[in-house]
Amino acid sequence: MVTLIACTIRDSMMNNIFENFSRQTWEEKELIIILNNDKMELSKWQEKAAGYKNVTVYQLPQEKTLGNCLNFGIEKAKFDIVAKFDDDDYYSPYYLTEAMRIFNTTNAQLVGKGKSFMYFEEKKLLTIRRLGTENKAGKSSLKGGTLIFRKEIYPNIKFPSKRGSGTDSAFVGMCIRKNIRIYTTSRYNYVYIRKSNRNFHTFKRSNRLLRQKSQIIGKVKNYKQFTTKEFHIENDST
Repeated sequence: MVTLIACTIRDSMMNNIFENFSRQTWEEKELIIILNNDKMELSKWQEKAAGYKNVTVYQLPQEKTLGNCLNFGIEKAKFDIVAKFDDDDYYSPYYLTEAMRIFNTTNAQLVGKGKSFMYFEEKKLLTIRRLGTENKAGKSSLKGGTLIFRKEIYPNIKFPSKRGSGTDSAFVGMCIRKNIRIYTTSRYNYVYIRKSNRNFHTFKRSNRLLRQKSQIIGKVKNYKQFTTKEFHIENDST
């Protein structure tokens, strides 16, 4: 019932992408991986994908933008619900189940997190980053790595073909302007991971500034135990 799309320019994120997909308790899912770097070997990723069920890997020229890649993935999606997965973040086993409970019980068209955990790897510091609301319907900003939407909004609304950061926020902005029904989930089951090198991230804001604007929880070695919350749905299907 859910198509997950993960775009990446880094071979080093291979295991993280497959692990995030395979650990989901929601069973009816497929994964579309889009390689967006000409130096990456498609065959290596396809070999990895052969060990998993419902995983397909494509490669687009690196001249294509993130928006181009995401729109390509949407067009290839088999299912009516589409989820964008960032290659470097953490998605708990209950991430999809929590979101699907919203789709099952409301008329939401776009679901995501306005409030989420953020973990700074170098300092082992867990924080909370607030962009919008939590567990609420309305016109909220959403964390880019948590966008899950009904495929019906496409192609009326597409990811913009722009360079650099802002692809996700521009998409959410279009949804807000076009009165797409938005619902935020809890802060749990997703962690925005910040590496020590900010050049690793599309979002180039410094870690120091991000920490200053976040609610500090404290130093933890195992962030997963603090950020995971079980969600279950009887007969996990829609």
